[in-house]
Amino acid sequence: MRILDFYKEYPDELSCKLKFKEIRDQEGITCKKCGGLAHYWKKDKWSYECKKCKFRTSLRSGTVMQSSKLSFQYWFIAMHLITSTKKSFSAKEIQRQLGHKRYEPIWAMMHKIKSVVGLRDADYQLSKWIELDEGFFETVDINRDKQVPAKRGRGSQK
Repeated sequence: MRILDFYKEYPDELSCKLKFKEIRDQEGITCKKCGGLAHYWKKDKWSYECKKCKFRTSLRSGTVMQSSKLSFQYWFIAMHLITSTKKSFSAKEIQRQLGHKRYEPIWAMMHKIKSVVGLRDADYQLSKWIELDEGFFETVDINRDKQVPAKRGRGSQK
């Protein structure tokens, strides 16, 4: 998704919350207290309530956003920036882009997102052919006694 499309689809906090609720509804909610799968949505509290034991589960509970006070929009923007480019964004750059005063919560958010992305990547194992964009690999001749100075970079003899 291009950045302009992203901001059109998620222009404010409410749109991010509604999308996150939609995803949670699809995934399903499990009660922490009794393990029940049936829940009511409490619109006034923005939380789920178990039909069996009446235990409430917040929208963030049980997700990567649990115990974070950062807005849903911050999380969505950070997830979009991390996943939409090949290059990585530093926590300092995300902090600057969001205009947030403190570094620590942004740093924690970035590490949580990266850890979840890493868990998902672990489910997939590379097999067959792997293609790389421009890589420099050195071949070593173990029978060679002397190291001859070689050209560096693209077009290297090694």
